[in-house]
Amino acid sequence: MIQLRHIKAFLAVADTGSIRTAALRLNVSQPALSKSIQELEEILSAPLYTRSAHGSMPTEFGRAFLHRARIIDTEFSRAQEEISQMVGAKGGKVTLGLSAIASMLMASEALERFWKKNPNVNVRISDGLLDRLVGGVRQGEFDFAVGGVPPSSLGHDLTIEPLFENRIVPVVRAGHPLAGAKSLKELARANWLFTNDQPAFMALMNQHFVEHGVPPPRVLLTCESFSAVLDILPSTDLVAALPRSCLTHPLVRDRMVGLALADGGSHTMVGLVTRAGVPLTPLAANLAKAFRQIGMRYNKLPQ
Repeated sequence: MIQLRHIKAFLAVADTGSIRTAALRLNVSQPALSKSIQELEEILSAPLYTRSAHGSMPTEFGRAFLHRARIIDTEFSRAQEEISQMVGAKGGKVTLGLSAIASMLMASEALERFWKKNPNVNVRISDGLLDRLVGGVRQGEFDFAVGGVPPSSLGHDLTIEPLFENRIVPVVRAGHPLAGAKSLKELARANWLFTNDQPAFMALMNQHFVEHGVPPPRVLLTCESFSAVLDILPSTDLVAALPRSCLTHPLVRDRMVGLALADGGSHTMVGLVTRAGVPLTPLAANLAKAFRQIGMRYNKLPQ
């Protein structure tokens, strides 16, 4: 039967590439660590590592087992954390992934709400695009993620909870020559800034342009960092495709202009992503609730 020590030993070698370094990390002897790996290989009836003078590398079986092993290790830690929270232990930890727009519009208020009821809880936030957020949730790195989600499913192992709809609009610096534009055709020759170049987003934007008789936008800059966008856009003549809700942020509304086009704009959804069938810890559930409450407010904004 596989035991937790087998999982810990396997992951330590995967992370370090060395039996010696892995043994030091786990504070066990090299023979003891090697024995744990050998026992695991016997249980699984498959070699998990190839050993050489250059270290230990996972075999195809080891690579296949690695993903599951990380989930097992993470879930064990989460189970300990959840029980600790239930018995009222102080502190605790929540990890989450946020898209740039979720971080910009929701993080500060969500944390303020959360810490009022859950003081002294450590929160770890990572940012990224959809692939990064989904991967983090799927592998157990994040309790949950909040960001732009596709209209279709992300897979049977994940659950998407819509929070609010977001319309993508052209945004330019104050005083931009195109600040008075009323249609996409007036922007046909513009150079664009996108915060996302993933295929689903590009297809959505290109389709919107083509439907209104305009060639697909000429994207001169793709910038995933919202802080960089806030620095770049006010000093250039680029046209940015940004969520309309970001225009409510003081750093945006005081320096930039959202164009009210007769053509409307593409719509995306901001949602909360969790693993299907895996309940959140009490603290993670409380923080997710704060994001839901903020999402309800954005849902009421005119699109």
